[in-house]
Amino acid sequence: MGDAQSIPPEDGAFFRPGAPGDAMSPTPGRQLVHAGVVADARQRHAPGAVLLDGGSVLAVGTPEAIGAPGEGASLVQRPDSLVCPPLVNAHVHLDLSDLPAPAEPLPFPQWLARVQAHRRAQDEPGAVERAVSQGVEASRAGGCPFVGDICGSSRAFSAVQASRIRGVAFLEVIGHDDRSSEALAKITSLGTPEGDPGPLQTGVTPHAPYSTGAALYDAAAKSGHRVATHLAESMDELTWCRQGSGPIVELLERFGYPPGTVDFPGTHPIEAVLPRLPGARALVVHLNYIDQPEHLDRLAERGVTVAFCPRASRSLGHPEPGQPPHAWRAMLRHGLPVALGTDGRPCLPGPGLAGRRLSVLDDALELINRWDATLEEWLPMATLHGARALGLAPDSVLLSPGPKHGLLAIPLSDRARVVPAADQPLEWLFLDDQAPVLCG
Repeated sequence: MGDAQSIPPEDGAFFRPGAPGDAMSPTPGRQLVHAGVVADARQRHAPGAVLLDGGSVLAVGTPEAIGAPGEGASLVQRPDSLVCPPLVNAHVHLDLSDLPAPAEPLPFPQWLARVQAHRRAQDEPGAVERAVSQGVEASRAGGCPFVGDICGSSRAFSAVQASRIRGVAFLEVIGHDDRSSEALAKITSLGTPEGDPGPLQTGVTPHAPYSTGAALYDAAAKSGHRVATHLAESMDELTWCRQGSGPIVELLERFGYPPGTVDFPGTHPIEAVLPRLPGARALVVHLNYIDQPEHLDRLAERGVTVAFCPRASRSLGHPEPGQPPHAWRAMLRHGLPVALGTDGRPCLPGPGLAGRRLSVLDDALELINRWDATLEEWLPMATLHGARALGLAPDSVLLSPGPKHGLLAIPLSDRARVVPAADQPLEWLFLDDQAPVLCG
């Protein structure tokens, strides 16, 4: 390789040394990375090479195609790693990062009531802010500097806005009819999007069809902000939307709506909500239960993005017995972008590395283990589709030439060179505003 200097990865070749605790910047000068696999949502090279200049990508391809890095450059060898762009967590609840999963699975209404009780207990000064900070650090340690965060309170919304995370902070609103004036005021207070999007954009989340009336959905769509909503998450939701019965009735009563005081749509949640969503600015979360094939066509025609949280769905008991598995592959075939999300810490496993990071890589592993998902399937779901949902520039999650927020080195499994290994640390090759973090 000519005059290139070979540096082992453990020497921190991608970083300028700094004082402990200081932010580190990408190493100046050129570096050539050789990896077992180099890939993004549109290309794969195995083995692969990435030529870097500081925090910018200059070229990507096979080692033969890229050639020597040139005089004075460094050669970094990562033969057992997948090098890829940073990941996008399209759906997360950072303000719940301090609430572990229950010891035993709970029915959905009880699980949601537990979450609501926890949020009421976060009235202590600094509690919400600490939870958000914990979630932000776990996200970045998990290779996800981009998130679509559902902020369950104004305090959580402010804490996320003040953090170092990028993506969209969705302010969650709940309310029906005459009880929705406070939520409408929250939407109005956001104003309208102006100018170029910053590192963290503002969004609105009408929570779900059973907790949120039509007026809030309409106001969210008219606000001009990105909109996310939980949709077709449980069979209980379908039962309530169609018949106005089931456990959701008791849940609404806890929210202060006695039986018979809230009108139910009388149809499937997709049919009730989809016409009120702002097309390509909308992110529909979960869609665990689609029972009509034409729903896929309607979703694709509307131009929405779907957020699927595989681990959360499994931990909450979806799909229910007798119901088909999640239709994420059928969605992709219909031209629906499907982005991966983690959902909240209360529905994620606690022990091991996956319990200390908040990463859609672990949801990609769920797809690999349960559905034999390929790299070509899960990597776009973990990067490009999530970027679309959050209004991020595609180049932020592609290995196209230009400046990047960071790159990841992910250990590869022995059983397949394109399958990331579970319970091994992810490493940032570079990140513009954080010291390198090895989580383990």
